[in-house]
Amino acid sequence: MPLCRKCGFDSATELEGKQTDTISNRIALRSRLSELEALITSLTAERQRLQVVADAIIYPVLSLPLDITAEIFLRCIPPQSDLRQARSEAPFLLAQICRQWRQIALDTPRLWRSLIFNHEEASIELLQLWLSRSGSLPLNLDLQCWDTPRVGAVIETMLLHRPRWQDAKFGIPERLFPELDLDHASLPMLRSISLDPTIFGAGDWPESIDDPVTVMHAPLLREVHVSRLPKSAIAVPWPQITALTLNRKESLTECMSILKECPNLITLHVSDTEWGRGGNLVTLKSLETLTCDFGDASVLEYLTLPRLSRLTVSKIWGPRHVMIFSTFIYRSACPLHFLSVEIYSTSFSVLDPFLRAVPDSASDVELVWDKPWGSFPALQSLDILPGLKHLRLRTGTRMYDRDYHDLLEVLRARVEAQPPESFLGINGVVLEATQLQHDQSDAPYFDDCAVPRTCINWTKNPLVNYGRRVQHSGLARLERTRLIFTLYVAFVAFSSIYARAHGWCKEPE
Repeated sequence: MPLCRKCGFDSATELEGKQTDTISNRIALRSRLSELEALITSLTAERQRLQVVADAIIYPVLSLPLDITAEIFLRCIPPQSDLRQARSEAPFLLAQICRQWRQIALDTPRLWRSLIFNHEEASIELLQLWLSRSGSLPLNLDLQCWDTPRVGAVIETMLLHRPRWQDAKFGIPERLFPELDLDHASLPMLRSISLDPTIFGAGDWPESIDDPVTVMHAPLLREVHVSRLPKSAIAVPWPQITALTLNRKESLTECMSILKECPNLITLHVSDTEWGRGGNLVTLKSLETLTCDFGDASVLEYLTLPRLSRLTVSKIWGPRHVMIFSTFIYRSACPLHFLSVEIYSTSFSVLDPFLRAVPDSASDVELVWDKPWGSFPALQSLDILPGLKHLRLRTGTRMYDRDYHDLLEVLRARVEAQPPESFLGINGVVLEATQLQHDQSDAPYFDDCAVPRTCINWTKNPLVNYGRRVQHSGLARLERTRLIFTLYVAFVAFSSIYARAHGWCKEPE
């Protein structure tokens, strides 16, 4: 029998049976859909109930007041945020933890007021975003950019915020300094400015600059750092400056010319001064801290500093430097308390007169040698550094048995020469060797066994302390423990024996 062209069945009976099966399937599907809808409704209600419970849970750190959280954030950020690593450090990192922390970070301008911009990896867009988030707060800026095509855009961005500059450092090509355009700019918040032209080779030293950087409308300006720039390249209100740094290749003539205009200096740092005529003596009646070197020329030869209390000098080679130092100390008659000296000579004929020229008021002394061999006996006489309280001895090479012996002889001589109560006024002795590359057979005090564990406890003794620079081997730790233990035993033994010999303490019953 042929099939029906409309329904495809060959008889009405087959059609009726098929329709019956379809109706039953539809009923079953609708029943299952109703069950699923009921289950979905139940699960949705359960989800909503659990969400309410979850929303009621507050993490302890999120329960802190917002101002406390903001203060914690401020303690987490570096002194200056480097925009090259901004996305992996605070404050950017803090803004990625959760929605609440992000809002706190964005609402705290103090997190964004200090930055370092390096053109290699940081974008100008990121710089603009950072500055916008700092609100109206004073800015601490460090711009390091020697990519000439980008410097103009970076400076233009910085200048938009110049009324908010507080501490500004510029490391840009010297020929682009005039683009700062500060001649008539008002800088009401500026306290410190640093100008350091980028240099790549010996032939890149800056030539004369016709259009100097002029910073004259900055009433709060007190600190100036100048590197590799002639005096003609910068114009600032020198009489109001209290802290000055002159770095790298400043001629002595220009250096002294600047110092004559800075009568109110309190802190001065001068390095790598080139030879030149210093002229007449310059007296700085307020200067308290000076860092300089002798090199080819020294400002000490032309300065009188009656209030100097902290002095750091380097590159002391021979008798001429000793004479300059001695004359300076005698001329200034200063109340020197801290002295740090880098000595390149180990000759007793240089060390002895140099140390004897140090004022008796010096109580905190740091002596730095590249090679200390034979230098310690110069400290043995009590005529040298009689007011010593803190002594730091730093060496650039390993120390030998003879050096340890000489140092202990210095301590012994000072103990025997004075009553213990006078000697115990020395409450800090530090010996730091930056290169310790010898094996265990070199240890003169613990040759036959490992260092006793109890010796390590001597590191807590307030009389003797060892430098905390990172050591690179267990043998270096052996050197440290050996030194601490030996010095401590020397202190205690000498003091105790001498005290009992003179009846200053009773024998134990």
